[in-house]
Amino acid sequence: MKLHVFATIMALYPFTKTEEIAEEFGISVNKIRRMARICRVSKNAEFRSEIGKMNGRKSVDRFVRRKIRREQRSVKLWNDGLAMDEIAKRLHISKKTVYKYLLHAKKSGVKLNRKS
Repeated sequence: MKLHVFATIMALYPFTKTEEIAEEFGISVNKIRRMARICRVSKNAEFRSEIGKMNGRKSVDRFVRRKIRREQRSVKLWNDGLAMDEIAKRLHISKKTVYKYLLHAKKSGVKLNRKS
C-alpha cells in the first residue's frame, strides 16, 4: 500500500464510516480498523455520537418494548395465581424485578386481581 493512500485513509477514518472507506479503497474493514488501532487513530466523538443516536434509537425502542412485554406477562402470571419465585423463573428475571414490575403496574392503574 502506498504511503499517500495510507495517510488518506487515516485522515478519513475519524469522520467517515469504516465500511465506506473500505468500499472506496477496496480494503477489508478489519484491515482498516487494525491500521487505525496501530496508528492510534479513533473515531471523532461527534461522529460516534451521531452514529450512536442513529443505532441507539432502534435498540432502545426494542429494549423498551421487551421490558413492557415482560411487565405485562408478569402481571398476567401474578393474576393467574403464581408466586413471585415462579414468575421470576418463567421470565428469567430476578424476584426484585418482578416486584418492581408489579409496583409499576399498580401505580399505572392496572388491576392486580389474583385468582388464588
